[in-house]
Amino acid sequence: MKTKKYNVIDQETGRLDPTIYCDPDIYKEEMEKVFGRAWLLIGHDSLIPKPGDFFHTYMGEQPVILSRDKTGQVNAMLNICRHRGARVVRTDDGNCKSFVCPYHAWTYGLDGKLEWVPGEEELYDGTIDRAQLGLKRARVATYAGLIFATWDQQAPSLEEYLGDARWYLDLEFNRSAQGTKAFGPHKWVIPINWKTAVDNCSDWYHVPYSHASAANALTRIMGAPRMTSDVLWKKKGRAAFVNGHQVAFFRLPEDSFDGNPYGVDSTAENHREAIERLGELRGDGLMLGTHSLFPNTVLGFRIVIPRGPNETEFWHFSMTNAADTPDKQRAVALEHAAQNGAGGHFESDDIDNWSQVSSSGKYAGAREIGQYVNMGIGNTHTDDVFPGQISDRFVTEQNHRFFYNRWEEFMNADSWDDIPLDPMKATFEGTASMDG
Repeated sequence: MKTKKYNVIDQETGRLDPTIYCDPDIYKEEMEKVFGRAWLLIGHDSLIPKPGDFFHTYMGEQPVILSRDKTGQVNAMLNICRHRGARVVRTDDGNCKSFVCPYHAWTYGLDGKLEWVPGEEELYDGTIDRAQLGLKRARVATYAGLIFATWDQQAPSLEEYLGDARWYLDLEFNRSAQGTKAFGPHKWVIPINWKTAVDNCSDWYHVPYSHASAANALTRIMGAPRMTSDVLWKKKGRAAFVNGHQVAFFRLPEDSFDGNPYGVDSTAENHREAIERLGELRGDGLMLGTHSLFPNTVLGFRIVIPRGPNETEFWHFSMTNAADTPDKQRAVALEHAAQNGAGGHFESDDIDNWSQVSSSGKYAGAREIGQYVNMGIGNTHTDDVFPGQISDRFVTEQNHRFFYNRWEEFMNADSWDDIPLDPMKATFEGTASMDG
């Protein structure tokens, strides 16, 4: 039996070692053991709808071309030319027939196969083995239009990786046969460790304080309910934890913030379809709240891209129902931008806090005393209706502990053989599937 190397979270006390936020050696190891193994959200079908479309994205720090080839297949390829390592694609998105490296014009197909080398006969004497020199490819799989990829050929299927968390994710991403549409991304770089942004996505403890001015503005301008501590502490929302993923959910209509009878559906017709696709309980009686997918997807469709121990690039997409009118979709996108975009009211509040949390591990005194994510220890259970480990409290730090426990499992494993998956128990009523 191998010796466990990392023990950063004490599950009995909630003490967290802040060294993991700023140590460059740990960061380097994360790029291999976490981002080199996990299924990572890298795009959406609506970003590459036609053959020849491509979108430039990242898997950890590594640049990736996401493309749709002539057969309609989606490909994810390392954006590194096999000749001298130059980046082949240098634009954010577009449509093309092939990818040509600007350095020496080695040319690749939409599926990454090497198609042409200048001077192949005259300069290389016909010795180039094109079949061995295509762009490095990642495994690709989709769920309800969301595109995921992994470098690890031994990783479990995406369906197993999501596990029973998909039962809840369907509440937002799988309500309509027409699917969802992604707008964006807004991009910005902030001086934080990537993990800080992920664990914060379920941290409602800070909301009435850090976001007091933004929440008050929403109340005065849009009539939104005030998010005071009195309201949030009594909130009846629950959270479920599966394979390091976190999903918060509400029972409708009693737990709804604004009393909207259709939850995320904008029309009665949308709502009837959701019930057909998800069954009565999920289609009519539940609404998804915050969620995070291990390791770096948060709050709907936001990707947290590591850029160094204390630097992170945020990509924020606005997700809309593809069945909605263009005006409705535009309204949703503008609301997203005002709240959580690069200049969003809530975003600016968070950045300063996250920066200070991330940098605390630089100081000996802070490492000695540690940090504490100890709220709600011991208050999870299994349930006959809701899959996963369940917390009945809306404001809790359960997610922090499940997230860092999963981080330890990835960092202490030699391969996927050492990384456990929770057994799948959910019953999926309705017609929705992994394919949408």
